[in-house]
Amino acid sequence: MSSYILSDPNFSDGTRSDVIEKIIDQLRGRDGVKLIGYEPDPDFDRLPAEVLGRPEAMKEALLDAAGQAYELIDMEKQHGRHPRIGAVDTIEIYPCKDITIDECKEFAEDLGQELYKRYDVPIYFTGKNARREENEGLTSIRKGNYEGLREAILVDPERAPDIGPAKLHPTAGATIVGALEEHDAYFNVVLDTTDLAIAKKLASYVRGKHGGFANIQGVIGLPQTHRRTGKACTIVSCEITNPLKTPLHRVYNLLKAEAARYGVNVIASQVCGTISAEVLVQTAEWYLQLEAINGPWDYQSQIIENHLLELDS
Repeated sequence: MSSYILSDPNFSDGTRSDVIEKIIDQLRGRDGVKLIGYEPDPDFDRLPAEVLGRPEAMKEALLDAAGQAYELIDMEKQHGRHPRIGAVDTIEIYPCKDITIDECKEFAEDLGQELYKRYDVPIYFTGKNARREENEGLTSIRKGNYEGLREAILVDPERAPDIGPAKLHPTAGATIVGALEEHDAYFNVVLDTTDLAIAKKLASYVRGKHGGFANIQGVIGLPQTHRRTGKACTIVSCEITNPLKTPLHRVYNLLKAEAARYGVNVIASQVCGTISAEVLVQTAEWYLQLEAINGPWDYQSQIIENHLLELDS
């Protein structure tokens, strides 16, 4: 029986289609690897991708994709709105099927070592691989973004990478690698205002370190062009590290209530990348006030696709 891991590498170019396709080409059409999707974001100048596969095949695919990004993206010329520290900003690894978190941790460790060996790009470890408690999340590592880290790494031992000398690669910056037990939910709440100050204030209300939700570490207010209407707006972009403990509807409802104080409406929400079915069921349970039929809160057994998957496995 094959084991599978999930990864969502993020590359720092969301505008140049030729560069984007060269990076993504390293993840598509490979034995043992499935490219779930990718979504270039010109507003953030960022390319998130999502890949599923067997560990050995995934390792080579991620290394090759990183190599293309390091070659084609110059961080001295990149000015993305999203926090980032390198041409390959993050490569996070999650257990998906028949693989333990300890095995994913070992995979991430090997991947980080090989990235530095091949490309001379310094590595910061996060999640289960973090060397320091504050680096279990991304906020501490990304403090100051590429521009700030470029200077801080030279003088502050606390900002030194886990692999490599205390300086960034001259064009590729640095990369964050780590294994996490549960796939994060990347959840945006869209506001009908262009006032970025309001979006940033709302972001502070849900950010864990400011007294918000403990499982929301990465949250920022950002400008965006709404994809359906084409109008300028702002979003509160949240990285929820445990969406079963911090449900999407709870985050949505708090932001909606707080936005109303400023006369601002929530016009949409966005899930970026994949999430587990259980997260959506949890939200449906709350909004529909579901009561269990087949047993005490056993909604997964009431989803027919889950039974089909069992027959196919």
